[in-house]
Amino acid sequence: MEIICISLGGSIISTEEGINIDFVKKFSRILKNNIKRYKFIIVVGGGYANRLYINSTRSIINNNALLDEVGIAFTRINALMMKDLFKDFRTYPNVVTDLEELKAAINENEIVLMGGLIQGITTDASTVLACEVTGCKKLVNVSSVGYIYDKNPSEKGAKRLDRLNYQQLLELAFKYDSREAKAPFVFDLVGCKLARRSRIEIRFVSNDMEEIEKAIQGRPYKGSIVK
Repeated sequence: MEIICISLGGSIISTEEGINIDFVKKFSRILKNNIKRYKFIIVVGGGYANRLYINSTRSIINNNALLDEVGIAFTRINALMMKDLFKDFRTYPNVVTDLEELKAAINENEIVLMGGLIQGITTDASTVLACEVTGCKKLVNVSSVGYIYDKNPSEKGAKRLDRLNYQQLLELAFKYDSREAKAPFVFDLVGCKLARRSRIEIRFVSNDMEEIEKAIQGRPYKGSIVK
């Protein structure tokens, strides 16, 4: 059965009000619609709570590795909360914390959840690593934006990029990825390089449920694609 890796942006899952239960419930229905055709590895970002802690402590904690550890902890908390809402599926009972565990977990289950893996890389790169070790060639990246732009989309004159090759994505990542915890960028530079070496197709899509399902199934959707 084909494996689809999904990277869920933390800002979608973790909001100022807490876990976005409405999104998770609707997302669960998408999985139910497609569970006979695919297995899913879902990697969850940190979101609001992570950003709050990182931003409030950066001035007193001058240690990026420690800040990364804090971020990883929040991603795993979010994954743990989501896992408990997937009771209707054959879901791995733990939040995966390393790649060897992931390989074993996906063999016996329909859905596996994980957060970050190690300091220095984001959940973007963790998702690509998950693809590599499980032989998955399709990564769906869900965020609040959906499209990739040639610069910050809030800036005047930002151009939407519907289709990119790996080199174009790498150039954007190199320009904006500062390697600091919670720094905003299009996609983790490490993740870009890993995706290129293994020819993993990345489908960027918004949090619109219909578009997410289209991206999962490989149908035309509103978003950017890198291949």
